[in-house]
Amino acid sequence: MKLKYILLGLITVSLFSCKPEMKDGFEPSNGSADFSKYVALGNSLTAGYADGALYHSAQQTSYVSLIADKLKEIGGGDFIQPVVNSERGVLPGKLQLAVINDNLAPVPVTEGELEGFYPPIGYSVDNLGVPGAKVGHLLAPGYGNMENLAAGLANPYFIRFASSPDISVIEQALALHPTFFSLWIGNNDVLGYAANGGVGVITPSSDFETYYNGLTHYLQSSGAKGVLASIPSVSGTAFFNTVPANALVIDAPTAALLNGGIALVEDKVNAILAAIGQTYSYHIHFEAGANGFLIEDNNFPYKDLFNAIADTSTDIATKIFLHQAQFRQINVEAGELLTLKTPQDSLAIGMGSFLEIMPGVKVPFGIPNKYVLDVDELANIDAAIDNFNTIIKNIAEQYDWAYADINKEFDEAKDGVIIDGIEISAKYVSGGIFSLDGIHLTPRGNAVVANYFIKAINKKYASNISTINISSYPGVHFPND
Repeated sequence: MKLKYILLGLITVSLFSCKPEMKDGFEPSNGSADFSKYVALGNSLTAGYADGALYHSAQQTSYVSLIADKLKEIGGGDFIQPVVNSERGVLPGKLQLAVINDNLAPVPVTEGELEGFYPPIGYSVDNLGVPGAKVGHLLAPGYGNMENLAAGLANPYFIRFASSPDISVIEQALALHPTFFSLWIGNNDVLGYAANGGVGVITPSSDFETYYNGLTHYLQSSGAKGVLASIPSVSGTAFFNTVPANALVIDAPTAALLNGGIALVEDKVNAILAAIGQTYSYHIHFEAGANGFLIEDNNFPYKDLFNAIADTSTDIATKIFLHQAQFRQINVEAGELLTLKTPQDSLAIGMGSFLEIMPGVKVPFGIPNKYVLDVDELANIDAAIDNFNTIIKNIAEQYDWAYADINKEFDEAKDGVIIDGIEISAKYVSGGIFSLDGIHLTPRGNAVVANYFIKAINKKYASNISTINISSYPGVHFPND
C-alpha cells in the first residue's frame, strides 16, 4: 500500500483571509486575571514544533503565541519566543508535501540551511516549551547544561534558551515573575511508548503525580493564575489513525494463496510442538476484499522456543517459518492501530516488512510490533492518560485555576466538526489540525487549540478574550501553495 491510498483525492486548496474585525458590542476584559506577564510552559506542542521539526514560521504560529496576541487586547505585554531563524528548522529538518510518481507524499525538505543548536540565543524568553520534555524534566536542574547532554540529562532545545546552565525550566519560569501562565505538559510521558508501538516506558502515575504536584506548587507560590490542559488520547491524533488496519484488499485467488501459506506454517509449527505434546491454531483467514494485516504477536506462547531453534538452525526454510509463525491478524474490531510510520512497501501481500534472517537474506513478514498498538498496549495507554488527566484536573480545581480539556475537545473533533465555516478533523493532511508528522499542529490546528485555551480561561476568570478565526490560518501546505 503506497501513500496514494492515504492521500488519494486530496485537492490543493489554499484558505486564507484577513483577520476579522472585532464584532460590534464586544468588550474585551481581563475579568479576575492579570495577563500583563504571560509565561507558557510545555513541550514541543507549546514550542511550535511542526512537520517533524522546530522551524521559524511554525514557531511564529504556536498556540501560545496566538494566545499572547489576543491577551494584548486586555493588557498583555510582549511575548518573546526562542526564535529559530531557519525555515528548514533546527535538526532534524522539517517535512513537506511533494508529488512523487503522481502521488502526494511527505518528504524531507532539502533546500535552505539547517540551524544548529548552539550557541545559546542569549536573551530572555516567555515561551518555555521544550520539545521532548516530560513533566519531570521541567523540575530538573541542569536540564539546559551542555555538559549534561552526553549523559542524557539535558535537552538541546532548552540549552538554546536556558538563562544559566544549572537552572531548571520551572525556576526560569518563576524568575520571569509571571502574572499568568499556561501549562500543557505530559504528552511525552506516554507518547514515546505509544509512538513506538508499546516499546518503552510510560511514566508511572505515582511519579507523574509527584512531578506535576511539584511543578504546580511552584507556580502557585508565585501568586500567578493560570490554565492547565489535559493530555489528548492517541486515538485523537493523525499519527495513529492514518494507516488503515484492514486495508489489505485482495482478490479470491490471492486470499486462497495466503490461506494456503498459513496452513503450511501451521502444519510445520505443530510438527515441532508435537514433540512436547502441544498444538497451536492460528485463526488467521483471508478472504476476497478488505482484510486485516498480519502483525507480530506479542502473546505468541512459544516465542522463546522458536527463536532459540531459529538461531541455531542452518536451514533457511526452517528459519523462515519459525519467524512467520509468530504473527497474527490485526484485530480490527478491537480497534488495534497501525502508526503513521508503518512500512508501506510490501503491505499488498499482507506482510508489512522484510526481516533479515541471516546476512543478505531478507524475507517478507508481518508488521513488527514497533508499528502496532495492540489491545494490551492500548489499554496501558488509555489507563495512563485517564490517570494523568484526572491528576491534572484535580490540581486545577485545588488551586482554582482554569482547565482546558484538550482531550475532550480533540475527541469531539476527531471525525469532523465545523469551525468558522471550515470542517476540521483528525484526518492526516486533509483534516487541517495535524502537520505532516501526524502529532504536532498546523497553524490552523494551533488556532483551534488556542481557542480551546481561551474558552477555558474566559469561563474560569470571567474574562472576555476574543477568539481566533481559524480561516485566517492554513492547514498543511500543498505543493505550489
